[in-house]
Amino acid sequence: MKKRLLYLYLKNGDYSEIIAFLQMYEKVDFQKIDNSVLIAAADLDFTLLQFKLLRELIMEELLLDFVGLYVPIDFDIPVEELLTGFQKLSNQVYDIAKFITEVVLSKDIALHKRLKTYYYNTIGIDNINTVVGFVKNNFNASLTAKKLFMHRNTLNYRLENFVNKSEMDIKTFSVGLAIYLLFER
Repeated sequence: MKKRLLYLYLKNGDYSEIIAFLQMYEKVDFQKIDNSVLIAAADLDFTLLQFKLLRELIMEELLLDFVGLYVPIDFDIPVEELLTGFQKLSNQVYDIAKFITEVVLSKDIALHKRLKTYYYNTIGIDNINTVVGFVKNNFNASLTAKKLFMHRNTLNYRLENFVNKSEMDIKTFSVGLAIYLLFER
């Protein structure tokens, strides 16, 4: 059965207490530690909000705080490539859009390029260009379709395709910002 991965990064790297805590917590299973990042698995219906609540529980019970990444289901960038991003982030739980924004703003050029390449390969250049056009046109579908010389249904199909493959809702400002920064900066 497919699981959602959760990445936890502690700046001091001692995960023994968190591993013990996760063994008692029924919704998340400890998987392994890979390059100083604890990888846990949860059911697919485990939400970002539940991950944030888990972080709060760990903070209250163990007095430990960490950087957490709520990983999209089919995300396959190796942990060692994400490590530099984790090291620069402040302690909190990030969804992929917020993670992308922070990576670009922190000027981590290598990780920025890796994320950009990953999304070009995963989603396709046409879909990415459509999504960037949608953001540049202030999330106005009619104007975007007109400026990109495509039918409105084609635009909607590409936007849906992006949402399905990336798990990012392109109609929200935070995702629009992340995509704009990732591909236009």
